[in-house]
Amino acid sequence: MPDGTGGAPYQHLETLPFALAVVRDSRTVYVSPALLRLLGISREEVTGRSFEFFSEQHRPFLAERHARRLRGEPVPDRYETVLCTSTGERRVELSISMNGSDTWLLVRDLTGRVAHRQLLQRVASLGASLPGLHAEEEVLRRVFEGLAELELTYGYLVPEGERVWLGHAFVATGTAAGEARLTGQHLVDVPGNWTPMLRLAWGEGSAYGEDFTRETTHFVGRDWAEPVRTHLRRVGPLRSICVRIELEGKPRALLAVAADWLSEEELPPLRLFAAQVSAALEAARTISRLSTHNTALTALSQLAAVAATALEPRAFFGPGTEEIIGLLRCAAVLILLRTEDSDELELVWHQGATEESVRPYRRIPIRGTMSGKVIELGTPLMLQADDFPEPIREDMRRHGRASVAMVPLQVRSLMVGTLVVTFSQHRLLSTLELETLQAMGAHFAAAIESHRLLQEVKRTQRQLVEHERLAALGELSAVVAHEVRNPLGAIFNAVATLRRFVKPVASAHTLVSILEEEANRLNRIVDDLLDFARPSSPQFHPVPLARLLEEAVRTAVSGQSRIRLEWALEPDVPPVPVDERMMRQAFLNLALNAVQAMPSGGTLRVAAHRCPKRPGAVVEFTDTGPGIPPELRERLFTPFFTTKATGTGLGLAIVQRTLDVHGGHILIESPPGGGTTFRLALPLGPEPVEASAG
Repeated sequence: MPDGTGGAPYQHLETLPFALAVVRDSRTVYVSPALLRLLGISREEVTGRSFEFFSEQHRPFLAERHARRLRGEPVPDRYETVLCTSTGERRVELSISMNGSDTWLLVRDLTGRVAHRQLLQRVASLGASLPGLHAEEEVLRRVFEGLAELELTYGYLVPEGERVWLGHAFVATGTAAGEARLTGQHLVDVPGNWTPMLRLAWGEGSAYGEDFTRETTHFVGRDWAEPVRTHLRRVGPLRSICVRIELEGKPRALLAVAADWLSEEELPPLRLFAAQVSAALEAARTISRLSTHNTALTALSQLAAVAATALEPRAFFGPGTEEIIGLLRCAAVLILLRTEDSDELELVWHQGATEESVRPYRRIPIRGTMSGKVIELGTPLMLQADDFPEPIREDMRRHGRASVAMVPLQVRSLMVGTLVVTFSQHRLLSTLELETLQAMGAHFAAAIESHRLLQEVKRTQRQLVEHERLAALGELSAVVAHEVRNPLGAIFNAVATLRRFVKPVASAHTLVSILEEEANRLNRIVDDLLDFARPSSPQFHPVPLARLLEEAVRTAVSGQSRIRLEWALEPDVPPVPVDERMMRQAFLNLALNAVQAMPSGGTLRVAAHRCPKRPGAVVEFTDTGPGIPPELRERLFTPFFTTKATGTGLGLAIVQRTLDVHGGHILIESPPGGGTTFRLALPLGPEPVEASAG
């Protein structure tokens, strides 16, 4: 007979971690150390007793079941009861088996299990509270806050192709291993790798993982695997369950929870919770879709009203971008338009972004950029920061841009630019949101193109009026020149005759010289009038610009000792197809204009180099004169406009017409400090324009 002190028959049980009792003849003959610790009493207090260490209300039931078992009647061998301990009652699970005349009672403490059941019941109650919320964000916020209140470590993951984005996470105190900075909710928004458990849950709807450490290190990848593994070793063994969140019958996200008490038994309640969340998201999306649809219609209506009344596009950009920010809850909106040469995009408006953050995008090429890709494809793009190359990716992260939506600004087949919308968090637009954004982009594009066409009509009208005016001036100039040329011939003959009769030392000789000088000036005016009134048809031939410039400039500065010349003619400037006579005259007029701007002397700098944007050449004439006031610049190329006492006002008008004929253009730069630069752009392949008086 055993002595109840753990003698020889039960010596081998002493080292087992189980809470075990052996009963013989309705008396306890052995209690394991684990059960003694659970009861909180000594072996002597238990040995020899019957069922006194169970609660009073359960003792008769246990005694009756034991008697039936001894009689050989069939009774359950496992059931729950209540154990009396020194610290109070504990719910336990009894597993009973017969070993000869001995009855073995294996006791399993269910105190933690009860708490865990209660926690899972609260999870189910959380799921039941979700219906009625009107937005997906509200549903997810309630889910995250509720799980955090239950101190349940979780991660909300959104798969996207080969990546899985960890969007939101909560670290319970028990899994923080004393790291206070880790405890609490975190908006993570970082990509990770697919793990075996995540793939199984994504495909099957749920999955259980025995080794949370292995799953987590696989997710974070090689760079972070060791720090994560070290931390989780300090926490202790954790298990995990991952369930799939669905929307409109398709997988949308994964919710993973981790704890040391999880088992496969918890899969059904967590699958139920996932179904509750999915149903709430479905209902919220339906409500949100209706609300968004109404809001989008209102926004589009307001955009159309503003676009119809805006005098110019910039008056429309502000209200329009505000509507987009309000509708999509985005961080910023940028509008990039094609430049006139169509190979670059220029930032013309931004809302919600700082000047520093948009500085690199003030002017970007179309080719090789994401905005250019949108224009080339004619379709919108939804991109994440990792989709961009460096250094753009780093710049986006530095300024808090996680996701970017790009929409082409298109009117029929004409692409005028791109509409860029940025988000501070990882974001995917719904079909309705993307369609609404495209519709808004169409309003922007229509307003921009309408304004451009209106300006073009106005410009054409001005050009038509100017053409008619110049044609009339040309006819008048031809008549005047013809009528003046005949008397001029008589004056020149008279001057030549007078010189034969007047001696060089006579006082009349000075008067004859003045008469001859003024007649020559009048003759030059007649030549200008005839050149302007009856331009010849251009004959294009490739000509080295350096030779033309040298000939024209040398003529202009001849006898001007106070003018210093600077040359900056790059050797790689290609020959440009021009009418040599017309272009030489244009260069001469510009050089003379520069010399006349420096009556007291100065520096004339003449430069020529390749055009950086398109095949062609750029020619510059820069003087150090007093400069040109802004109010006069627009009138400089108007025929007969001059600020000189002796000028005809036709020199720059002839330059402008020459450039028009050659398909080039001219720009004027005159900073406040003085000096003026005339910059000519000449294409390699001009589209000849018919020369006319207008």
